[in-house]
Amino acid sequence: MNTIGTKTIETERLILRRYRVEDAEDMFRNWASEPEVTKFLSWPTHTSVDFTRELLTKWVSFYEDGKTYNWGITLKGDDRVIGNIAVVERDERTCSYEIGYCLGHAFWGRGIMPEALRAVIRYLFEGESDLQRVYATHDLRNPKSGRVMQKAGMHFDGILRGSKKNMQGIHDMAFYSVLRSDRVTREQYEALFMEMHPGFFERDYVRNVPEDEVASEQMLRLQEFDPNCYRKDYPENVTFGFYDGDLEELRAAVGTVVEHWPQFFSENSRVYCGFVDGKIASFCMIEDFGEHEVNGMKWKIGGPGCVGTLEAYRDRGIGLTMVRNVTQILREELYDYSYIHYTYETAWYGKLGYKTVLRWNGLGFVEN
Repeated sequence: MNTIGTKTIETERLILRRYRVEDAEDMFRNWASEPEVTKFLSWPTHTSVDFTRELLTKWVSFYEDGKTYNWGITLKGDDRVIGNIAVVERDERTCSYEIGYCLGHAFWGRGIMPEALRAVIRYLFEGESDLQRVYATHDLRNPKSGRVMQKAGMHFDGILRGSKKNMQGIHDMAFYSVLRSDRVTREQYEALFMEMHPGFFERDYVRNVPEDEVASEQMLRLQEFDPNCYRKDYPENVTFGFYDGDLEELRAAVGTVVEHWPQFFSENSRVYCGFVDGKIASFCMIEDFGEHEVNGMKWKIGGPGCVGTLEAYRDRGIGLTMVRNVTQILREELYDYSYIHYTYETAWYGKLGYKTVLRWNGLGFVEN
């Protein structure tokens, strides 16, 4: 992997810079000698400033290789180091880096660590084109560290039991990460959209969409989908499942919701429904949009399409439960993302975690 080394990073309130041996007293006083700070770390509390100075002498020498990422955290206008953030592990095979950090107790609760973590993540991805994953971990008994990761925009990956050892012994570890593919720009989403829907804005029905009528595209990373985000109890006569009945009966039901949709349903369509007393109450197709490469990662994309609920069965949660079930099916079938195309119901899908990535009208894409 190409490396850019430790260079100064400036944020709204902070300067992250290389260490100097002269930082030893501030490092010792502000955090290295504090048992409350080192409690869940893998190294013991420093007992003398001489030990801290010896360690910093080694750290400073490591900068020469151009591969070290190790910053002292300072407040703007005050050059004293108050904490540390560094790449502590690297995996060349998966092109991933682990970040570790600590901060003096006197500076907790001020949003300093999330600000520093966000800046370092951005620095690494922007500086190293082949870096694919940045991750961080914390002892489950130290949930405050997990909140730092959440505030920095990292995604919770899971818990690995008994996986690491720190000053408290062997412990369970929570993992958070950011993938390069999470950092998708608007331009990349537009390119993905046109890849899935070539010639979209030349289609007559799209050109006829009024300028003030703005439709949305939404996506959900299925690793993050929580099927318990929406739950509703139904009587026994309400059921859900794949449709295996007469195609014309299905098309007739679809046509009562949107007149021109029946043409999209064929014998080859995968259709999932909500039923009341065995009759169609809601419906949608399970669509496969194929595999697409984004930021060097392969995305397998599927999604519910032509989602509708018959008027007599609306406002009961049947349609949303149906979409939730389809989203779970896509996850079980190892799709990476679920995609909602051409919708005006963003808040409705948002209840399941879908987020708007693009908006458009008959003239083209518009600002979110």
